[in-house]
Amino acid sequence: MKLKKHLKIYGKYFKQYWKTRLVYKTDFLLNSLSQMLNLATSLAFLTLIFTQVDSINGWTFPEMLFLAGVGGISMNIHHIFMLHITNLGEDYIVTGDLDRFKVRPLNVLYQVYASNVRDENFPKLITNIALVAYASGQMGLNLVRPEFLLYGVPVLVSSVFTFGSVYLAVSSLGFWMARSRPLTWIVFRLSDFRRYPFSIYSRSVKIILVTLVPLAFASFFPATFFLDRFENGFYQYFSIAAGPVFYGLAYLFWKKGLSKYTSTGS
Repeated sequence: MKLKKHLKIYGKYFKQYWKTRLVYKTDFLLNSLSQMLNLATSLAFLTLIFTQVDSINGWTFPEMLFLAGVGGISMNIHHIFMLHITNLGEDYIVTGDLDRFKVRPLNVLYQVYASNVRDENFPKLITNIALVAYASGQMGLNLVRPEFLLYGVPVLVSSVFTFGSVYLAVSSLGFWMARSRPLTWIVFRLSDFRRYPFSIYSRSVKIILVTLVPLAFASFFPATFFLDRFENGFYQYFSIAAGPVFYGLAYLFWKKGLSKYTSTGS
């Protein structure tokens, strides 16, 4: 019943958001274009690399496209529905606007998420889905095999929350620092690491990608499962649980910060 209630409320938020969004169609188109140019630049760079080499640490061009697409899908879903948390410090804590969420009988974090949709990420999501489909076709990979579906659906949900855990944890620093957006920019840059094979990185970077910024569980390890590269068996299956585990830890950090929050008017 609680889930149904929250979905109904989210639907109202979403409807209101789109009414506002339709007033600024040009803004939507420009933002979408900017996002697509960013993706196109990354793909062009990857294509350029493969004009000089046949593989990167044993990964072929279609496999690299597949890896980029797998991580991109979960990241774009996160960015569409959950990225607004990165505005926590500047838009809610500094201004005291978080107060209006605290007095309502709804989860505060849920309200922050629901108050904005980053729809400019929709074109990138569609492109990354097409990228996975194209790369799969090039490799003769059948993604609708029963074992792939049994793994793929839960790992996709988990991957979205893996991204969510990183952005929630960093944004929650705003309760102590007030302005945490510069740190989220660093996370944006670190998320580019998901596009490349885990095996090419140094030991220290690998440790970061499975602990502090665990994005390897949202891209590389799920991709290797589909590609039948079982060199990281434990991590591949842990990817299904990684999202709930890391998001749970990030949520505890959020709760700690929220308990310390004091309105600017206090």
